[in-house]
This record gives sequence, structure tokens and C-alpha cells, in this order.
Amino acid sequence: MKLYRIRSVIRRHTYEVIHNANHITYMVYWPVVNILVWGFFTLYLRHGDALKPGVVSCLLGAVILWGLFNTFQRDMAVGFLEELWSRNLVSLFASPLSVSEYVTGLIVVTLAKAMVGLSVGALIAWLFYHYDMFPTLPMLLPFILNLVLFAVAMGIMVTGLIFRYTTKFQAMAWSFAGILMPLSCVFYPLNSLPGFLRPIASILPTTQSFEGMREVIERGAFSASHFRLGFGLNVIYFIFAIFFFRWMFEAARSRGLLVKME
Repeated sequence: MKLYRIRSVIRRHTYEVIHNANHITYMVYWPVVNILVWGFFTLYLRHGDALKPGVVSCLLGAVILWGLFNTFQRDMAVGFLEELWSRNLVSLFASPLSVSEYVTGLIVVTLAKAMVGLSVGALIAWLFYHYDMFPTLPMLLPFILNLVLFAVAMGIMVTGLIFRYTTKFQAMAWSFAGILMPLSCVFYPLNSLPGFLRPIASILPTTQSFEGMREVIERGAFSASHFRLGFGLNVIYFIFAIFFFRWMFEAARSRGLLVKME
């Protein structure tokens, strides 16, 4: 991989972010709306003494971290879709740019955008609802890392599907995280799921991350077991995502779909 090519991809998507108001909506508007809605809900719960303060903090923390995962997974796929919408795909891959260089540059830009959303959400939660996640941030960082790695793997897989099946699968860019949400135990512990769903949920790195997050917020303890299991699962999913993407890309190229995408 050539660093200057990766920098070019980063520059291209940075210009897109600066000059396209939709990206500001994705980065700032929706995180603010989600925090406000869930913040008002936690105020209602506090007023009625329906939940302990620790559980209320877990709800706000879960909203912030799920927003990070959702943003990363979505923007990975949407970044590629923008190349299709602008009819720039053929120009990209007619150049010496490799697929790995393009994906690396896209990951860097997507990470920066996700961090903006995370920071905005955390700031709103602190200013309006007195929930400060920054003291626990060092212990949360390993679980944030696992969320980012899984989001990268899922984004790569969705992008591979779009390569192979063109824009017929573009809705997956926005909906795939929603499919995983019920099984990721974002707002409730794993043991609250029906017994037949728990084995499925337990093999998702998102579930391990949110289980670990609750340990940090409720007990102030870092769960090494949840981190190790989530990281190990991420390694498996990431390797699978790379092979899956290569398979989809080669299938699309052999069928001449790269020049037919709309």
C-alpha cells in the first residue's frame, strides 16, 4: 500500500464531508436527537424512581456507544455508495489505487466522523443530563475498540454485497446495524433474552462490549473476559469479512459489474 494514495482517498472524502450537509446531519444531528430523547426518558424514570441511577447511566452510555457503532458501520458503506452515486467508481479503479488502499482511507475518514458523533453525544449528555462518561472513558476504550473493529468488519461485508449485487443492497447500509441491535443487548443484559437467543447474542462482539460497558458504569470494574472474548470474535469476523469482500469483488469484476453499477 502507498501512503500518498491513502491520503488522497482521505482528502477526497474530507472534501465530501465539508461540502455536503448530509454528513453534518449524520455526525451531529442524529446523535443529539438520540441523546435528547433518551435523556428525557431517563429524567422520567428518575422522577418516578423507576430505576436506580446506575441503570439510568447505563442507558445514556449505551445510546452514545451504539451511536458510535451505527455511525461507523453505516458510513463505511455509504462512503462507497457515494462513489456509485457520483459515477466515480470506474475512475477510481482505473487508477493505480488498490482496493486495500481505498478501504484504509475510508476507514480513517469514517473513524474521524464517528469520533465527532461520540464527542457530541457525550457532551450533550454531560451538559443537559449530568452524565459524565469521561472519568470512565479509559476503561471504556477497550470496548469502544471492539465496537469499532466489528463495525469495520460489518461495513466491509456490506460493501462487498453492494459490489456484487449493486445498489439493490444499498438499504443494508442503513439497516444492518438495526438487525443486530435486538441481539446486541444494548439496553438490557444478556440474561434478559430468551434462552434460545442467548447463544446467538453471545457470539456478537457488540454484546460483549455492552456487557462490559455495564460492568464499568455500574460497578466501576473492567471486565477482561468480555474484552478478550469480544476481541477474539472480532479477529474471526474481520478475517471472514476480508475473504468475503475479496470474493464479492472478484465475482463483480468477472461479471463486468464494476462498469455497470448505477
